[in-house]
Amino acid sequence: MTVTLPDLDTLLQPLLADEEGSTTLSAREYLFPVTREHVYFNHASTGALPLPTARLMQEYIADTSRYGGLHEDYWRGHCTEARRRLGRMLDVPAELIAFTASTGDGLMTIAQGLEWRAGDHIVLAEGEFPSNVYAWLNLREQGVEIEFVPVRDGRIPAEEICARITERTRLISLSLVEFSTGFRNDVATVAAYCHDRGIICGIDAIQALGALDVNVPRLGVDFVAAAGHKWLLSPHICGILYVSEDLLARLQVSRRGWFSVSNPMDFFNYEQPLKEGAARFEHSSPNTFPAVGLSASLHVFERLQGGMQAVEQRILGLTAHTIKGLQQLGYRVVTPMGEGERSGIVCFQPIAERQQTVQGVVAALAERRICVAARGTVVRISPHFYNTIAEVDALLNALEEIKGI
Repeated sequence: MTVTLPDLDTLLQPLLADEEGSTTLSAREYLFPVTREHVYFNHASTGALPLPTARLMQEYIADTSRYGGLHEDYWRGHCTEARRRLGRMLDVPAELIAFTASTGDGLMTIAQGLEWRAGDHIVLAEGEFPSNVYAWLNLREQGVEIEFVPVRDGRIPAEEICARITERTRLISLSLVEFSTGFRNDVATVAAYCHDRGIICGIDAIQALGALDVNVPRLGVDFVAAAGHKWLLSPHICGILYVSEDLLARLQVSRRGWFSVSNPMDFFNYEQPLKEGAARFEHSSPNTFPAVGLSASLHVFERLQGGMQAVEQRILGLTAHTIKGLQQLGYRVVTPMGEGERSGIVCFQPIAERQQTVQGVVAALAERRICVAARGTVVRISPHFYNTIAEVDALLNALEEIKGI
């Protein structure tokens, strides 16, 4: 499980070179202010804004406070650039990406845009985050049947997912990374099996995008829903939806709004055609403020030496070190550890024999300025590329101390 970590200073050098002036802080402390006072291992919940992102968002606030909408075109240009940068990150055409309110909003866009018949069958995984469940459960009112594949030892085997497919199966929706275990689904295998049978296959990628090298053509999926506020280190209310060309041709626009049409500024022409591409699903005024932040954070990722491959390698190295240390301390790691199964999330259970509880462990770590999350019966750790082995060791030392209390 040992993974060599790319050197962090080397990764950050292009970003630091973009900055004006000098600082006595290390590159990571300067560019990621959260590291100055905390060990932040909670990116699977909410990512911390990098300095360039926070600065640009502050500039937006100052500009709109002083000038109102006079510079609106300039700021909306950041929305356009964010779409292009997402296209490069996912290796897809930018015009196939839409901005949504959230991951769930994107999934509902897919669910509500397809024509369903009573008896249609959808396959989901047990233990999914609710966003990737409710979007499909809503379809029960139309007679659609929902089937859940059970989790086995923290895994959702691809062969078991494929075995649930019948002649009535229309769609499969999975998380690329499961939020409560960190298990990375074998999406490419499932998607290939689906496409051979004319079945739609898509993913909730919020726990992967920004942490792993997510290449849509390699995965072969029809849609990707995600959001920026976790591993992409961006603001809330900035959802992302990719729709393949084939699926785009089949999807209805269930919420046609004034910004869905080809010329939104032609206010009184109510018979306009829809926009080309996925932008037709953006039914309301652009949510410029978070999109500005998303664009800035995507630029941070683009400037890293080694790109997303280096990001993934560092994160997998940090989680490997975390898992090894937890096991040595006697904690039960529930995150699957097979080849290709790991991600940026590590989950473990407290030691019941020592009367430990999930909430108690999380609170004790918080007192030591180590930020992790409680998720059901597990403690969830989610480091990002700018975290360090020394910080993981600080976490492990704290857990050893807590164990002895």
